[in-house]
Amino acid sequence: MKKTIHSEQGVLIRDALRQVREKAGLTQRELCRILGKEHTFISKCELGERRIDIAEFYWICKACEASPRKEVEKLIKAFDKL
Repeated sequence: MKKTIHSEQGVLIRDALRQVREKAGLTQRELCRILGKEHTFISKCELGERRIDIAEFYWICKACEASPRKEVEKLIKAFDKL
């Protein structure tokens, strides 16, 4: 199994994160503030400089008022197409 941060799956996760944030109308900095994270946290995640775990993805979705379950289901479908 390859490291995921630069894999096709990693790109899909980063894209999903960006889409959830943008759909919520939040800037990276605003989302960081809501999450109580450093102002570069989301930027590093979206650029592939930092990997996020499932718990972080969950909290990001919740902060953006998106359904973590639906977002993970979308990711699984996208993974299955690879």
